[in-house]
Amino acid sequence: MDAAPRTTLNLRLADACRVEQHGLIVLDAIAANRKLARVLRDRAELHLVETQAQLNQTRAALATLAPSLARRLAEPAGHGVDGQPGAEQWMALERREISAYQGVLAYCHHGAVEGLAEMCAAAIDLQRGVLMWLEAGHGDDPRAGWLIGPPGTLGLAG
Repeated sequence: MDAAPRTTLNLRLADACRVEQHGLIVLDAIAANRKLARVLRDRAELHLVETQAQLNQTRAALATLAPSLARRLAEPAGHGVDGQPGAEQWMALERREISAYQGVLAYCHHGAVEGLAEMCAAAIDLQRGVLMWLEAGHGDDPRAGWLIGPPGTLGLAG
């Protein structure tokens, strides 16, 4: 087997890890920014959990394929964000996440990690959904009650 595609997969997984690590910083800053609409802050806080889960899955795949590279990425770089991020920065993050997971997905068949392709596809779907919500301006609309639906449900409140 040619080593180049496997190396590319490893590097794309590492990139996805870096994007998710940065995403945690951006989303935390958005969730804490009291100048933003509450619905945007609440969604950022919820998305922090999803982003951490994606980071954990991506790190696990990278640890299987390239343990030394995974160890080097174990600690976040510690870079903060410039200014106070809002919806525009979040949209840029979502686009970057989509791109990162598409890059991994293209090379998944070069690594024997069970469920990697499915994880990437699910991450892409999730990021696209969040991006569509952000692009529709719901994060700027305090009446957008999609976060909390009827008791016992998740998703759109209707």
